[in-house]
Amino acid sequence: MANPTIEITKQQVVNALLQFKPKELKNILDTLFKQKLFTPPSLREITKEASSIVKSKNLGPEVVEEAIKWARSQK
Repeated sequence: MANPTIEITKQQVVNALLQFKPKELKNILDTLFKQKLFTPPSLREITKEASSIVKSKNLGPEVVEEAIKWARSQK
């Protein structure tokens, strides 16, 4: 017998996740990572998006350097 599937919109998922405390939300995301149900974006995807933002916003090298330092300091 197949498991029943419930279809919900992205907005419904967001609304459901908003009800969790940050620590509980972290545990949910950790579980998804462990089960490999969610894969983080690749470096290529991140670089492509960042490059397009830098070009479209016409950001200078100082701003980019500061952003890189901040990103590297995050866990």
